Amino acid sequence: MTTLADDLRQATDAVARLGSSSADYEALPDAVVLAGQKQIAAARRLLDTRAAWMAGTVARRSRPELATRVWRRRRGSCRRRH
Repeated sequence: MTTLADDLRQATDAVARLGSSSADYEALPDAVVLAGQKQIAAARRLLDTRAAWMAGTVARRSRPELATRVWRRRRGSCRRRH
């Protein structure tokens, strides 16, 4: 049974195997380029899901009624009063 973390690792590993430069990508055969585009899209979807989860977490923790002074200070939104 694979987990969402396993899916992300597999997707990013597949993208990494495509190469590490534009020259590497240019050297790929047509079939690999087409498959690679799908692999990159899949990896992006998995990352976008995690980005949404993280944004939601930040938003919830930043709500004025829930945010602690420490959380606001770490985010740079807590101003000292003089």
